[in-house]
Amino acid sequence: MSGRSPKKQAEGGVLAKRMLNFEELAHYIGLRPQTIRNKYYAGKFPIPAKKIFSKVLWDIKDVDRYLDRLPKIEG
Repeated sequence: MSGRSPKKQAEGGVLAKRMLNFEELAHYIGLRPQTIRNKYYAGKFPIPAKKIFSKVLWDIKDVDRYLDRLPKIEG
């Protein structure tokens, strides 16, 4: 057995994806990809992104943390 910790797995034994691109993030939070692109490139997207080589990606942990801090709507 190696000293490395096992990767988390999603249902069905498939490895859970940790980093999301524009399209995946849009699907995850229910926005259009172009909305996220526009806000990101205008410097107004509230969730910090990471650049890996030439890709702009979001860590799903950062996304979940941001969403958890949003206020709930009364009604």
